[in-house]
Amino acid sequence: MDWGPLASVAVAVVGVGGVMIERRRREPRGRERIKSDLEMLDLLPEDSQVAPALRAHIEDSIRQIIEVEDVKRRDPFGVALAIIFILIAVSLITASFLNGGWYWWLTVPGAVTGIFGLAGLAQDATKRTRDERGRPMVE
Repeated sequence: MDWGPLASVAVAVVGVGGVMIERRRREPRGRERIKSDLEMLDLLPEDSQVAPALRAHIEDSIRQIIEVEDVKRRDPFGVALAIIFILIAVSLITASFLNGGWYWWLTVPGAVTGIFGLAGLAQDATKRTRDERGRPMVE
């Protein structure tokens, strides 16, 4: 089997993913964004019509950060379990394609396991209000 095209695609995907992650990290978020908004508010003239709206936006952002940090959280055990399910699914599907022959049936349990992994990741990686056991509470 010629691995050249697959290696090229893998390198491209990793490269694009790295650029996207780096770009996202550079954008100010959370407290950094509030700090830059406060600096911008200080630069506005006293009689600015935008100042009250910006001040209200800053206050809402601070309230949101306090709420998320104090109340909402992820379930790390559920995220880890979902990632394990996804890795098992990828392994099964990859084994079915690489080995050929009668291994085609591995795609079915791989797909089912992948669906459970993706659903678990979507549920547990989302920040929600949770009880002490990590179960989502109704908001």
